[in-house]
Formats: sequence, C-alpha cells, structure tokens
Amino acid sequence: MSFFSVRRAVLVGCAALLLTGAARFGVHKFLSSARGKAMVADRLGTAFGMPVEVSEVSVQDGESSFGFRVMDPADPKAEVLNVPSASTDIGTTDFVTGRVAPSTLHVKNPALTLRISTDGNVLTPIPSLPGTSEAFPAVVVDGARLSIRQEGRPAFAVSGVNVKFTPVGERIVVSGAVKDAKWSSWSITGEFRGDRAGWVELACPNAPLDRQLLETVPFLPSDAFEDVALMGRAAVKVRLTLTATRDIQPSVEIRPTVALFGVPLGPCFRLVPTSDGYYFEPTR
Repeated sequence: MSFFSVRRAVLVGCAALLLTGAARFGVHKFLSSARGKAMVADRLGTAFGMPVEVSEVSVQDGESSFGFRVMDPADPKAEVLNVPSASTDIGTTDFVTGRVAPSTLHVKNPALTLRISTDGNVLTPIPSLPGTSEAFPAVVVDGARLSIRQEGRPAFAVSGVNVKFTPVGERIVVSGAVKDAKWSSWSITGEFRGDRAGWVELACPNAPLDRQLLETVPFLPSDAFEDVALMGRAAVKVRLTLTATRDIQPSVEIRPTVALFGVPLGPCFRLVPTSDGYYFEPTR
C-alpha cells in the first residue's frame, strides 16, 4: 500500500471519528435543550396517550436517564405519574442510528395517583401495554408510592413498593414486594397481556386489621368491613383482576393469625360479590 493510500485511510478514519463524535455531542446537546425535552415529552405522550412534562434528559454512551411527569388529560394540573429518575440502556449511538427501543428500564421513587369513582370505576386513563408484536422492556421499579383517591372516602396510600415487570413470551410477569410502615410487608405477583387484561395478587401473612386503614381500601363499599370481626392482625390475600374493558374485579381472603392448637380463633372471611356491591362472608 502506498503512502498516499495509508494517508487517505487515516484521514477517512479520523473524519469518521470526528463526525461520530460531533453527532453524539449534537444529540446530547439537543436532548438537553428545551426543544429536545419537548421532543421527548411528545414521544412519551404518544406512548402514554396522555400529556407529559419532561424535566431532565441526559444521554451518555450506552445509557440515558430522564425525569418526567404524566398529567391527567381531564385536568392538566392533576399529576398522574411523577418519575423523578429513570434510566434505560439507550445511549447516544442508539439515537444517532435511530435504535430507540430500550430493552431495560429502571425507575426510581415514582409516585402514581389514581382517581376512582364512588362505584369503583377507574377515572384516571390507563395507557395500553405494547401489543404482542411490540417489544416490552424489562422494567424495575424501586421505592414507588401509590395513592388512590376514591370519591366519598379517605385516600388510600402505600409506599415502599418494589416491583418488576418481566416480558415472558406474550405475557408481562409481575413480581415484587411492599414494605410499608402502616400496611406491613406484602408479596406481589401477577401477569398481564398486551390488551391490558390480567391480574395482580398481594399477600401478607400478618396484615394489620386497623379500622381506619381498612376504610381507605378502594373498590370496596365503605361499609364492607363492618361485619368482619377484627382481631388485630390476619393473613390476607388480595387479588385484583383487570379486564380488557378496564373493569376491576376484586377478590379478598382473610384468615386470623391467632390460633389455638392450629385452629384459627375466629372465622375466616372471603369477599362475595352481589348485584349491588360486595360483602364479607364468614368461612371455615
């Protein structure tokens, strides 16, 4: 190879590196600008089907981080989801090449607020999960807070929610735990399909049966626990089934933890649906 050929190859290589570096710098600078944040907000808003405000975007090699809020379309001042910090495996090169489909998403300390009508219908819009033909990233959520405000009763609130959403074939598998100072420790399991239908189950071997706490539980009639003999604590299992039409069907089992010779002291209860609501039925 001649000297000129080598020189030309070196110049071409240097030019390619400079262009790549410039492109990366340009992407980082643009996404950090007001216009860049607006573009990201527009993309997220399209994905959620709801207004989005982006507060921060940072793109590095192999990783990007951002913070955003999702607002209620019915009330632009009402915050549905606040994500102060989230990160994905999308880096500068991915933006340059146009590959912007993350395979992982890590969300820290998000706060979700839902509004529920008096009769238990979800008023807050719920975005669709990706269809079965779309890739769903593995999602890890740490330190989440959930607030549910149902008309006519005190707000339900729980914190310390850590949950994972793992794509398995055509399903999204849910797993995790709750560690809340008032509600104690719960396990989380569940799964969803692309049409949003699925279920979530929460279980606690020693849950508090505090009357004031129970009055905040959403979806159930405010007087649902009046016939339940409260004995301090109990093993509780709650299952929420979400249909494709956004209907939520609750199932609850309560078993006393206080026992004599292995026999629970007091009746067990299960939630029974009726034509006009729910009530707890004693069982053995």
